[in-house]
Amino acid sequence: MEPDTPPKWPSEETDEARGKLAVVVPLVLALLVGAAAAAYALGWVRYAQGNVAPTPPPAPLSIATVSPAPVAGQQSRTPGKPDQAALQRVMREMVGDKRLGRHLKAAIAPLEGAPVVTHGTGAATPASVTKVLTSVAVLEAYGPERRFETSTTLQGSTVTLVGGGDASLTSNDLDTLAAETARELGATKTVSLAYDDSLFAGPVLSPTWRRTYLGEEVGGITALLVDHGGSQATGYSRDPSLQAAEQFKKALAKHGIKVDGKPVRGTKAGTQLAVRHGDTLREIVEYTLQHSDNQLAEVLARHVGLAAGEPTFDGSTAAITATLKELGMDTTGLVLRDGSGLSRQNRIPPTLLVSALQTAASPHRPELAPAMTGLPVAGWVGSLSRRFNFDAEPGRGRVRAKTGTLTGVSGLSGIAVDARGTPFVVVLMADGFKPEQTLDVRDALDDAMASVATCRCSA
Repeated sequence: MEPDTPPKWPSEETDEARGKLAVVVPLVLALLVGAAAAAYALGWVRYAQGNVAPTPPPAPLSIATVSPAPVAGQQSRTPGKPDQAALQRVMREMVGDKRLGRHLKAAIAPLEGAPVVTHGTGAATPASVTKVLTSVAVLEAYGPERRFETSTTLQGSTVTLVGGGDASLTSNDLDTLAAETARELGATKTVSLAYDDSLFAGPVLSPTWRRTYLGEEVGGITALLVDHGGSQATGYSRDPSLQAAEQFKKALAKHGIKVDGKPVRGTKAGTQLAVRHGDTLREIVEYTLQHSDNQLAEVLARHVGLAAGEPTFDGSTAAITATLKELGMDTTGLVLRDGSGLSRQNRIPPTLLVSALQTAASPHRPELAPAMTGLPVAGWVGSLSRRFNFDAEPGRGRVRAKTGTLTGVSGLSGIAVDARGTPFVVVLMADGFKPEQTLDVRDALDDAMASVATCRCSA
């Protein structure tokens, strides 16, 4: 969406204008005071400032047992069986919300088994909800405790910074690695610097991405990056590997090592000097989902491709699809062009998202749990921290879901705990609306999720 055009203020003011202002300003001020009072009463001030009202803590979600918090006035008990009639009523309300347009696809299911109610057929553009599939696949490929590493090697007088696809590498980590490398170099105080990012292959940018995404939403996808390769605030780098190498050169200088010339691309060779083990995959997945980090999602997707022997865009998406099949999911209708959801060519059936979320919540697949625990919590953390306002407020703390937004596309997929304490998998996918309707659609999705959270949809 284009930013609002800034107002153009007059550079000078005539005497006639000043005379009119003397009469108009008091009237305007009175109107503003009245409007402010009304806005406060209606809750608009709270909405503009975010969740100022106390937000209840999220309903506890133990993946093994899924035991939500007891609802006020009721006894805590085992989650009940779905009430199909109640869920059908909720679905009719969702479908009847004109803000969601004519292309809504939706499904509501228990934590095990087929959806109880659905709306719409076929696959839809998922946007960032794609990250759920990427997360499940990478956790299955490596396990939640896997740590990727960044290291340095020495051959002759050349130090090589070797990228291992660690998406959690920070500037502080790089400085620590430089200090350890300097200690291992001993009396050697002058070196050449190379960097090796050959762990990943193929193009660093997807041909299915819009050019405007580069820098603002994502950067080049490489096996060597520091501080996520950038951010939406500072911009993402087209060449994160070179950026990391240049930063490492400065860090070496800080620790007494002079680097002759500029960093050059090289290959891992010689003896290892130092190594830095990154955060656990569990932590990276949870961060990626909570903050919908496109760069990290693409790095995770590359690791899935690497496990299958082809760490390219096409190899990674094929490996994600294959992994989901191996987990017993029906991937009919699935089209993946990336791991983050930036590609508008992606298509995911709602039923596949239901299966992925159910699998992540299964007590039989605890290694996949971070794909569930990493979901943003309504009114609490991540990309849902400032959502679920007005009519959707009852969903705060009771809805955990992945957001997905592109121009004309909006989705919300995750878990909603109903009024009787029963968790349901809810998938909502809307598209085909005008850009100026984005906020209305987003609010409608929140309302729809909250309707499950307030429903007595189980018996």
